[in-house]
Amino acid sequence: MYPFLHGFTLLLMVSGAATPPTAPATLWFALGHRVVARIAEGRLTPHTADAVRQILGGQTMADASVWADQIRGQRRSTSALHFVNIPLEASAYEPAGSCPEGRCIIGAIESDRRILADPASSSIDRAEALRFLIHFIGDLHQPLHVSNNGDHGGNDTQVQFFGRGSNLHQVWDGQLIEQAGMDEARYLAHLMPQLATLDLAEFEQGTVVEWAMEGHRTAIESAYRLPPRRQLTESYEEMNLPIVDLAVIKAGVRLAKVLNDALAAYEPGAAPAKLGAGIYSDREAAAHAGEEAMVVGVVVSVHRSAAGNLYLNFGADYPHQTFSGAVLKPTAPGLRDLDGLAGKRVGIRGLIKLYKGQAEIVVEREEQIVVMP
Repeated sequence: MYPFLHGFTLLLMVSGAATPPTAPATLWFALGHRVVARIAEGRLTPHTADAVRQILGGQTMADASVWADQIRGQRRSTSALHFVNIPLEASAYEPAGSCPEGRCIIGAIESDRRILADPASSSIDRAEALRFLIHFIGDLHQPLHVSNNGDHGGNDTQVQFFGRGSNLHQVWDGQLIEQAGMDEARYLAHLMPQLATLDLAEFEQGTVVEWAMEGHRTAIESAYRLPPRRQLTESYEEMNLPIVDLAVIKAGVRLAKVLNDALAAYEPGAAPAKLGAGIYSDREAAAHAGEEAMVVGVVVSVHRSAAGNLYLNFGADYPHQTFSGAVLKPTAPGLRDLDGLAGKRVGIRGLIKLYKGQAEIVVEREEQIVVMP
């Protein structure tokens, strides 16, 4: 019996892989991404660690690891970047069929790596690329993110998991380990002895495509190797939980390798100045949920809801905005007529919150809104 089986909270929940671009994609739950990031953080060179801290504005890699999930509600075009549709029967990666126009996790990792390494990239673009990389390298190591058996990455393969109805995707999303009872610190502590015994330098070798095909082989050899009547019980779990452990370790080691390489020539002076302490762009807002701050960006539209609320949508029109200033049933004269802010660069002060996955600040006073020069 696997030693951490009974009573586990969801750790990895890696979903959304191998679904068509039009289908919704769910992603690794926060704990799995945070553990991958923490493993990577411990393997950064001092130079890279300093660069990461500066680019993220002091935010930890673990906290940054969930940003790509947080902004999916606002930027739905990013959903296709969390997986790649490599047919289960394929023996090699064919980008034309599996990653049209580079719109898949493999293409996204290569693009974000270039942005991160480019000294001409803006500080905002670099921070966004780094947050995506931290997340996508984790996603790449779940087998059903990189394989498809004509079943939307296992979503359409129905199974019985310990006597309850499920599907193969959900099982690999986290049901395999949901009963083991460890929090983030305990799971990391569980993995550390394994890190000490493995050839981590060997894991650093290879390309992003080779890492994806490694997960693809795991899907063939393990994930889709189902028992009669698709009854998944202890034997299936015991066989595959160690595979999950190893995937998390590899993801952390390889993330550190990618960042050490991409930021080897990073020079702090090469990046444009930050907006200022406690000031974030609209694209960064979701990563700072829970903070009192100012969010700055261009108001694309001013929307009035049927309930009488008014929303300043930044970055794009509803429902694809990057951030919103929410004026709930405004009564103050200066908050009832804000249409003139459309097209202007505006800052909004207050507590950044996530509402249905979208970043917003609730505006209660006129002084929270500042028109920027």
